[in-house]
Amino acid sequence: MYRYRLAFRKEGPACWVGHLDLVRLFEQALRRSALPVVYSGGFNPRPRLVFAAPLPVGVRGLGELVDVYLSSLLSPALIQERLAAALPQGLALVGVRRVPLEAPALASLVAGAAYRAEGELAGITPKEAEAARQAILKASSLPWQRRGPEGAKVVDLRPGIKQLQVEVKGERVVLEMLVRAGQEGNVRPEEVVALFLKTGGFAGEPEDFLYYRTALFAKSQGERLVPLF
Repeated sequence: MYRYRLAFRKEGPACWVGHLDLVRLFEQALRRSALPVVYSGGFNPRPRLVFAAPLPVGVRGLGELVDVYLSSLLSPALIQERLAAALPQGLALVGVRRVPLEAPALASLVAGAAYRAEGELAGITPKEAEAARQAILKASSLPWQRRGPEGAKVVDLRPGIKQLQVEVKGERVVLEMLVRAGQEGNVRPEEVVALFLKTGGFAGEPEDFLYYRTALFAKSQGERLVPLF
């Protein structure tokens, strides 16, 4: 058995496809590709594949990852050629590499994620945006009320915001962020945007922004994050 890591994009109408439906789309594409996929056991065998982290509905993915297990050793180029032709519109395979079979599960490796948020804010200036960015990064704590199925709770976003950059061109604002993700906790990109708007006193809503997840990261030595692909 051989293990391959696939990097793919999820854009256009596909960004509204939920995670379970995304899994089914990949399973169907693997069957159409005629690749020697390893199947699970039981009464309902399914292609063996493991995704790095679910992508929230509506967020575009530019560097999503999934591990696929094959029964034969094939070149990454051949896998990419066959599977790319079988994927539906909005899903595009951008890279394939072989990874050790004994490596930790992909989902367990995720410790960070990079996002880009794009929107428009009337009257904002580069100076104001930079002041808000610096205020966030210089804060010792950033208490934030997060609502969930069990009610509201207050979390500190500051330890989970690793990097934050802001670019302003006219009324267009682009925020690039590296945040904590995975089993140790998550910081959501819309929370960072909401915090930026609140800190700067800008008139706008996080829902008015477009969100892209651009890369996923694993933890290396100490707290350093390294790309998973």
